[in-house]
Amino acid sequence: MIENNFSNRVYRKHQEKLFALVRMPIVTEETVQEAILYMCEIVADMLAVDTVSIWHFDTSHRSISCQVAYSHESGTHHPKLTVHRELAPDYFDALQTERILSFEDVRSHPWVKDLYKEYFVEGKRVYSMLDAPIYANNRATGVICCETFLPREWNYLEELIVSTLADFIAILYFRLDRQLVDERIHQLAYTDELTGLMNKYAFVEEVDQLRQQARGFLGAVLYIRADDFRSIEDAIGTETSNLIVKEMAKRLRAVIDESRMARTSQSGFVIWVPYGERRKIRSFAEHLCEQVTRAPYRVNELDVVLTTSAFISIEHESRSTLDMIHTTRVVAGQSDEKRGVIKFFEEAMAQEASERLLLEMNLRTGVISGQFELYFQPKVNASSGKLKGFEGLMRWNHPERGLVPPLDFIPLAESTGIIIDLEEWAFVTACRQLKRWHERGDRYELALNLSARHFLSEGVVEKFAQIAREEGVSTSYLTLEITESVGMENQQHVIDRFVAFREEGFSISIDDFGTGFSAFVYLKHYPIHEIKIDRQFIQVTENDPTGNVIVESIVDLARGLNLKTVCEGVETLEQWNALRELGCDEMQGYYFSRPLPLEELETWIVDYTTQTRDA
Repeated sequence: MIENNFSNRVYRKHQEKLFALVRMPIVTEETVQEAILYMCEIVADMLAVDTVSIWHFDTSHRSISCQVAYSHESGTHHPKLTVHRELAPDYFDALQTERILSFEDVRSHPWVKDLYKEYFVEGKRVYSMLDAPIYANNRATGVICCETFLPREWNYLEELIVSTLADFIAILYFRLDRQLVDERIHQLAYTDELTGLMNKYAFVEEVDQLRQQARGFLGAVLYIRADDFRSIEDAIGTETSNLIVKEMAKRLRAVIDESRMARTSQSGFVIWVPYGERRKIRSFAEHLCEQVTRAPYRVNELDVVLTTSAFISIEHESRSTLDMIHTTRVVAGQSDEKRGVIKFFEEAMAQEASERLLLEMNLRTGVISGQFELYFQPKVNASSGKLKGFEGLMRWNHPERGLVPPLDFIPLAESTGIIIDLEEWAFVTACRQLKRWHERGDRYELALNLSARHFLSEGVVEKFAQIAREEGVSTSYLTLEITESVGMENQQHVIDRFVAFREEGFSISIDDFGTGFSAFVYLKHYPIHEIKIDRQFIQVTENDPTGNVIVESIVDLARGLNLKTVCEGVETLEQWNALRELGCDEMQGYYFSRPLPLEELETWIVDYTTQTRDA
């Protein structure tokens, strides 16, 4: 009996030690394990039992395994014992419902007799057993098991002590779980999971401290990123591209202390540089970029070659660390189309960014409030001068700024995605106007520009075909002009999109032909209908024989492939005559007319067709 096992003084000593363990200030897996080992010894002493062991359920609660055991003979040890539910289902059920389980004879008790010999800590030597489930979240997660080699009748005080010890262990487990949860929350809040580096929030806290400690000494934030990483993601997928990001972090770690570095975007890292002299920072940035890109990235037997850019914001007393990070992104945003850039933030850039944001907000308002209008520029037959049709061009009539140049809003619309809504509006407007012309007997053709972003978007073919059907217009009169740069995207995807438009009856024209190095690939492989020769070649045909040779070569090549050629930017009669002699099929330009709003266009049509007929 417990009363005879030790004095009240020893009992109090153990009790005080147990409370100290439960209240220990720092809880880690190591300290909890040490506490549990000591608890096993205490229970063995307090209850005068032969073995004490602690067991844990697996996550499914279908088995329970011994974690640690203590005996007076063997001391602390770790038996490799696992009991499965099917061997003792009643015992497993009782662990989930009972406060205490006492067995005077394990050899005959129906709940555990099948475990005798093989599954007790001391096997066939065990006679009596006292178990207390360890509860967490209203469910047993383990059990503390006391075993004797001689028969034992367990009394209330012994049961109370074991159940109390089980609660102490549960408290420790709870504190450890809570500690792990807190650490995980902190990790998620302050660490980038992919690379293990700090995230932006941790970086700001760290750099704030560094700036406080180094007052009077200039530092800088450097933002380094892979150029056009989105295209790499599109080509190889997010999971594979993540391997490249991890390797980038590894290469940066080889040069920079990771306590001064964080990952803040998919392929972007910010770095605190503890000096603010421009020439020195530029040299350091060049070194970083070289370290990151000097060797290809080997991914799934594919060598990926990167270029990187670096954007720098030098410390200023009035600028917080977060603001410095922001200013590096401002510089980056103004350099999206460039590669291998090393650029410093200048104060004027903030004003430009502000104006860009204001323009974007105005642009979205303009789309909603109907501030856009479709202008039309005539296209004529090069041989006869007969009016063939028009190119529809978007114009923005801002209520305060007046007519906003396309070069001011088209790039912004493309980068923000607003271009898709704009081009759908333009297509609907064009279809309705084309139908009016056809209904009055003028079988004009109409061309519209389609941005790369819209052209490559899902469902665009079906959408445009549906609009044409709903507006009652034949797609054979509609041409979609695609910039040459589209062909530099995923080629098979581009070809498939061309084929889909063609199957719906649309014509496809390549705009600004000749300005890219891949231009001639279109002519052989892509199912297109016409090419528009860029105005820079047209404007030299009068005085530069080289320009004539280039235009003539393009026209001859297109004719051999049964493609129509359109020359844009025609400004003089001499250019018209020269281009006609070279074999160009159609042309447009200020010699015939600038882009006109519909009301002015109708007057122009009457005047031009009358002149052409009279001539």
